[in-house]
Amino acid sequence: MRPNGKVISIDGTAGTGKSSVGRAVAEKLGYGFLSTGELYRALAYKVFEKQVDPADHDAVLALAQALRFDFKRRPDAKLDMYVDGEFLGEKLHLEETGNVASQVSTNGDARAVLTARMRAEGEKGGIVMEGRDVGTVIFPDADIKFYLDASAQERANRRVKQLREKGENADYDAILALIKERDYRDSHRAVAPLKPAADAIIIDTSHLNLEQVIAAVLEKI
Repeated sequence: MRPNGKVISIDGTAGTGKSSVGRAVAEKLGYGFLSTGELYRALAYKVFEKQVDPADHDAVLALAQALRFDFKRRPDAKLDMYVDGEFLGEKLHLEETGNVASQVSTNGDARAVLTARMRAEGEKGGIVMEGRDVGTVIFPDADIKFYLDASAQERANRRVKQLREKGENADYDAILALIKERDYRDSHRAVAPLKPAADAIIIDTSHLNLEQVIAAVLEKI
């Protein structure tokens, strides 16, 4: 047992509610919550900001090595991430950032740098960590592992609804195409491809609401 409790991993495809589920579960357990995708998004934002080509292996690796991450726990369990002393907030969730993140995450050496940082934070225990390869690569020895999935169409519908609720325009076909492209890239990359861990509990969220998914995860824990 790690000093502060269990490590719980939640992996799965984009748009399955992993962050919302993970945050709620962490809050119920009194654990910290970390979305590993935020580290890739932070790297992607810096790549985007500095106008680095996401396909330039060495330039992306150099940026990853230079980033300084600090985590501060909030009352709702989420770990706020500061990058080089700056809280990036909504900048991490721009569509452009997400698309670049999916590209830079195929850089094996940059992944290794970020993976080491995630492990260091998670080894303290008492954490719910969500992402694409938490249970397979970052914490293959996690105490309990989950894998959330849903159809690409359902995930596109959720994203459209989310954007429209924020008052933003949302093109369903464009979003569906992006989701399919991201799924393909994530599951076919040479390093740490997206797949359920052999011992993961798989939950299809296509026909479940958020509360039902949270309840299913807590019941298994």
